[in-house]
Amino acid sequence: MGRPEKKARLGQPPMKTQIKQAARDLFIQRGIGDVSYGDIAEVVNTTRANLHYHFGNKEALIEAVFQETFDSVENTFQEIWAKPGLTLDQRIELTAKDSAERFYQFNDHEKGRRPWSLSAQARFTSQHISPKVQTGISNMSRRFEDYVTHAVKLAIGNGELRHDAPVRTIVLMISPIWNFGSLLTQHSGLKKLMDHYAAVRTTINAAYGAPDDA
Repeated sequence: MGRPEKKARLGQPPMKTQIKQAARDLFIQRGIGDVSYGDIAEVVNTTRANLHYHFGNKEALIEAVFQETFDSVENTFQEIWAKPGLTLDQRIELTAKDSAERFYQFNDHEKGRRPWSLSAQARFTSQHISPKVQTGISNMSRRFEDYVTHAVKLAIGNGELRHDAPVRTIVLMISPIWNFGSLLTQHSGLKKLMDHYAAVRTTINAAYGAPDDA
């Protein structure tokens, strides 16, 4: 998938929204430090002065893009990890599907190697992001672990998992593939990531699943 195309003005979202979307896509594809205001302005078909008008400096734009990402991820957590009536296995499966959908936003086939996670890019370019954004990324990871911890405890409580299933161990099996899924696909493609999710599901069910007659 190549760089984003210029967008026509007719029927498009407000300019501020277009700028944030273009910036996010470019930050993911190229890395935050390698994207200039000029690059973003070219994609949106506007001027650098217009970017300054809406966001001031690049740091403010980066923070706005990340805040939007944090809000979107929190909504996903709510839809998958806080939704009543789902088993732990279903939550992991839905998380894998969400990762695949985000992968295909930037890759045309399962063997694609393009990055697709803004936070994963930022983990290796921390010199280009503010302490506020770094804190936000850390908080996002902690929030995910909190949601998974709660879901594991629910699974134990409703009999999906054994009463003595080790909560922290299971959380540590799930969290890394969510945190570093984009980095894995950059080296090995989507299938490898999906295999990891499947292996985690199989291992949790085999090692800690409650007996059928429980």
